[in-house]
Amino acid sequence: MNFLFAAHSGLRYLVLLAALVAAGVMLTGFLSRRPWGRPSRISLAVFTGLLDVQILLGIAMVAMGRFYPSLMGHIVMMLLAAVAAHGLSVTARKQADGRRAHSLGLIGVVLALLFIVLGITAIDRGVLESRVGGRGEATAE
Repeated sequence: MNFLFAAHSGLRYLVLLAALVAAGVMLTGFLSRRPWGRPSRISLAVFTGLLDVQILLGIAMVAMGRFYPSLMGHIVMMLLAAVAAHGLSVTARKQADGRRAHSLGLIGVVLALLFIVLGITAIDRGVLESRVGGRGEATAE
């Protein structure tokens, strides 16, 4: 269980980094009016893929018994982040206009980031803080 927690906790930094990179690519594409291309697709795919792995690790932890009441807010926010990232990523890829595609991708990444930050704070942790134990959670296993 500690391995899953460490993996889930550590992967958060890669998810946040991928989100910042994807947001940068989307913003650059939007401002420069570039057509939707490989960098845009790859940056969003990496972000959504890491987010999916993060969610699967979280589901595995809950399935193995790591659950406490304040975790429900965390779960809801993370699922909303995945819906925002995936939904707007798919919508962006279908756009003929590169500027519109990049703006939709950017909105998806920013919304996902907002939900991720809200989800992390829902379990009484700072976004860049690493510690065991949150509201209502036992600190020892």
